[in-house]
Amino acid sequence: MKRLTFDIISSLLFGLERGAVRDALAADFMHLLDGVWAVPVDLPFTAFRRSLRASARSRRVIAGIAQETKAKLERGEASRSSDLIACLLSLTDDSGARQLSEEEVVDCSMGTLIGGHETSAILMTFMVRHLANDPDTLAAMVQEHDEITKNKGNGEALVWDDLAKMKFTWRVAQETLRLVPPAFGLFRRAIGDTEFDGYLIPKGWQVFLAASATHMDAAIFHEPAKFDASRFKDQPSATAPPCSFVAFGGGPRICVRQDRDAGDDALPGQAVPVEALLQGGHLRQAGTDPKGALGDKPPTSPTSMDTSLSPSFIFKKKLRRKKGEEEEKKRRKKMRREMNSF
Repeated sequence: MKRLTFDIISSLLFGLERGAVRDALAADFMHLLDGVWAVPVDLPFTAFRRSLRASARSRRVIAGIAQETKAKLERGEASRSSDLIACLLSLTDDSGARQLSEEEVVDCSMGTLIGGHETSAILMTFMVRHLANDPDTLAAMVQEHDEITKNKGNGEALVWDDLAKMKFTWRVAQETLRLVPPAFGLFRRAIGDTEFDGYLIPKGWQVFLAASATHMDAAIFHEPAKFDASRFKDQPSATAPPCSFVAFGGGPRICVRQDRDAGDDALPGQAVPVEALLQGGHLRQAGTDPKGALGDKPPTSPTSMDTSLSPSFIFKKKLRRKKGEEEEKKRRKKMRREMNSF
């Protein structure tokens, strides 16, 4: 799932199609994300050092893509709607001056790729898991997708208006995010002395909000451990007070992927792959959770999150590679050479 969402997002953001460069970029992003939870010790043998080096390589690749896109824009070979980088490079103020430097374009692209591909993979993995164990919800979702696709020709692609019709699919996604939020918590810094529930939070202190504090509160969500997409028929829920559903965060720094009204445009990266799964066969859980990692409650620590997000025991999808060690080394060297050419 992670690689699927990475490929989708890198294609949409950078116009980067299948090849050695995208393979190497994906590998570097895995190392980069490992460093988020690593002890920040910058020594050659640490995950943190590997993460820093992977980040530097990724930035060079994206900077090279940005330079190529800029040249294409100047030659008229691309438009601002070609991909995200083209759009960012085309932003201007009232005087016609560019609003973002190339470094800022790289920063925005890195942030979007980091924030988008792994969270989408987590969401799709757990959506499929819940659907496989809830025949009624699965049937309702299949019916919705059948209604959308029945008038389409064989192999005809979905369009934006089709995604906007996936109301029930969006509710399933929201309920999945409530039970297993990819970001299990968030930090906020107090901009002034704040008193809350009898406690003084001094200015400058950081406060950590665990999503499960409200997502699993029976006073807010009835039967919180139950998977029930109908609770999101009203947005975000008929009984939930503001900022109780925080899968996308909240306040001025809310995730840019949170939609403004009914979720019409918040789901394209997840709806299309899930739709393909529903149209392509039947879902069933292929095994048991040997470590109990997937329980009913959301992950509460980096370790449990890393364990619970591995779908290897859920789906019987065997990928066999018959490559010798020498051939693998040659492939990696080729990938590095192509990346360094940017």
